Amino acid sequence: MFGPGAHIGSPLPQGQLIGNYRSYEAAISAVDRAVEAGVDPRFLSIVGRDLRSVYRLRHRPSYAAVAGRGALQGAFFGVFIGLLISMMAGGQDLPMTLASTVVMGAVIWVLFGVIGEVLRRRQLKYAMIPSMTAVSFDLVVDNSVADQVSSVLGPQPTAAAPRPAPAPTPPQTEQQEDETTVDNSRGIPDLPDGRPQYGVRVDPTPDTEPDSDESQTR
Repeated sequence: MFGPGAHIGSPLPQGQLIGNYRSYEAAISAVDRAVEAGVDPRFLSIVGRDLRSVYRLRHRPSYAAVAGRGALQGAFFGVFIGLLISMMAGGQDLPMTLASTVVMGAVIWVLFGVIGEVLRRRQLKYAMIPSMTAVSFDLVVDNSVADQVSSVLGPQPTAAAPRPAPAPTPPQTEQQEDETTVDNSRGIPDLPDGRPQYGVRVDPTPDTEPDSDESQTR
């Protein structure tokens, strides 16, 4: 992402957006096609959109692997030190010097490697590999070659427009909640003026029993 020649804090390229690609390889492929058609690469730019930090998790290497890697690195460093010492001593006892420096370098590297791995495992039980990536990549070209690049590449994918957020629903008042509850209890909601949608509403009347004196008289 930040290779040799990168300028941190440089302004964004100005020009026309040709396409938006989901991967860096797809953007590079489009640039290769444009360059093969004769477009000057100085007028082309790839801009990463929505940079994200990604931490990939891996298993910790075993102590045997750490020791082996440390012994190999220490042996190479010991060869370099042994040759340097032999040159300073006039080339005397070169094999003995190389053997001693190689063994010493391997032992020191193994000790430091194993101790460092123990300390790292106390903090994290797994290895974490940080990286920086972008969600998508824009191909931006200078206005002077925009028509040429568009004719060479043809229709290119573009970024989807963000969907508008849904409008918030107004809160219901207590009176509206009560009316909704009454309508749900009846099963069929009434008309806005209060009349029932079907038929005529008949209010139930309580049954009245005749008095005992009147029944005896009759």
